[in-house]
Amino acid sequence: MEVFDGLERVASHPRFTGVFGRYSTLPAHMPEQHRSQLVDWTPERFEQWASTIGPHTVAAIRAILASRKIVEQSYRSCLGVMSLAKKPGGIARLEDTCSRALAATPAPSYTLIKKLWAGWTPAAPPPAPSLGDAGFVRGADYYGSRA
Repeated sequence: MEVFDGLERVASHPRFTGVFGRYSTLPAHMPEQHRSQLVDWTPERFEQWASTIGPHTVAAIRAILASRKIVEQSYRSCLGVMSLAKKPGGIARLEDTCSRALAATPAPSYTLIKKLWAGWTPAAPPPAPSLGDAGFVRGADYYGSRA
């Protein structure tokens, strides 16, 4: 496959035969800002960042990275998840949101995580443990018999 600007050939790629929908990109043909992303962002870097938040965030990032045939196409979604950690509620809220997203589907998307983030309410705290069986709590019968 060749690309021409007028009579000047500006790019040439080998043609893939027998494989439909396969991509071929040479870094030299990419815009400068896209080339810089190749160096700055990798799946390992996203996973390393997610590990600073928690295990549910790691699982969500892995699912987002695995959702595309070309992993680089999932980077913007990962960056979107990263940006949520900078908002009010931060790390704990993001981990809880990713946990809820994973409970809804094994392969959550950034869109689902963002919607759950928007409607997030903190989980109700667990009820206080009862002291009834502790042995030192006296009921009304105890006090009624002393009068």
